[in-house]
Amino acid sequence: MPQPAAMATSSTSPKPSVGILSIGDMGVGIARLLRHHGYEVYTVGAGRSQHTLNRIKSAQIKALDTDEALVAESDIILSIVPPRDAVATAQRAHQACHSHTAIKRRQERTGLGRKLTYVDLNAVSPRTTRAIGALFSTPSNHLPTSPRLQGIRRSFSFHRADSESEQPELQPVGVDFLDGGIIGGPPSLREDQTWKRPSIVLSGPRHSEVLPSDFTELLNVRVVGDTIGAASALKACFASLSKGMIALSILSFTTAHQAGVLPALEEHLREFNPGALAAAKSGLTGMPPKAYRWVDEMRQINETFVEEGGFGKDVLGETHGVFDGIAEVYKLIADDTVLGEERVESRKRGTEVSDVVECIGDGIKAKKRKVAGDNWRRNWS
Repeated sequence: MPQPAAMATSSTSPKPSVGILSIGDMGVGIARLLRHHGYEVYTVGAGRSQHTLNRIKSAQIKALDTDEALVAESDIILSIVPPRDAVATAQRAHQACHSHTAIKRRQERTGLGRKLTYVDLNAVSPRTTRAIGALFSTPSNHLPTSPRLQGIRRSFSFHRADSESEQPELQPVGVDFLDGGIIGGPPSLREDQTWKRPSIVLSGPRHSEVLPSDFTELLNVRVVGDTIGAASALKACFASLSKGMIALSILSFTTAHQAGVLPALEEHLREFNPGALAAAKSGLTGMPPKAYRWVDEMRQINETFVEEGGFGKDVLGETHGVFDGIAEVYKLIADDTVLGEERVESRKRGTEVSDVVECIGDGIKAKKRKVAGDNWRRNWS
């Protein structure tokens, strides 16, 4: 059973500075929670959209120009990015830890030997998490391979400081790596001035030494083990139920709409399973702005079930890719419907179930026309 973190460092110690990559819905929520309680929070602002820069300013986060500056100024870095960016973000931090600029500035600020704590809070599989952790224990910019790694690895802008050529070799910044996951929505301040917080599950060696107790209590950290991968496994198992059920709702409600029986489906759910109806409606209308993030998360869940649960092709045959199929459902939403253009803070479409299923139906028709046109062109080329 997950236990609240019981970690070292008293409330009389200076608060650690926290770097966050990046400032999405969850990142900005955690940043606001930390800033509200007096923590210094940093991120990298270079290359970000005006929308993100506005978020950074509104949350009173200090925007730095380079990854080296982030490593130099942060005691803890929280990686909170879409799953497809988890590996590239870790590579950025790893390279910055070898930067002369970061090493020297960090030594000036903290003294020799002070390690950086890097907490990967992304929705990735235990295998991917272990590969990221291994990166920080290797001297070179080489990431151990994984069958899924190429699927989630993409180019990512790396904001480096000026050239550091012809400088003597310095010992890179040491890193304590922790595996984590976020269960629940972004932190938010209630009307009574208390904070609604998600659960941050954590695992890894030395967890009781590298994060201050005040920090872990504030973030509602729950330790689930000493092994890298345990927290990621828990996150995947939890998300498979919540986001998997939303995907089933997409299939069920859209099909009912196309068949002309959606009102009858809702009527029967209301009578025989009202809880499922409420959950489906909430999931369907809340999903559109998040669908793009969930594509790779579903693939990572599938890898977790195969690698950790044993539900591979050798056991289940060709049906082993259930969540790979669910990933394609969310990819359809993100890439082929107007719902993929939605943002959490500025909703236009999909705020009612009827509009969600109508948009999805239109997207299916448009994609079928596109596929048919592509096939025709291939046949006649």
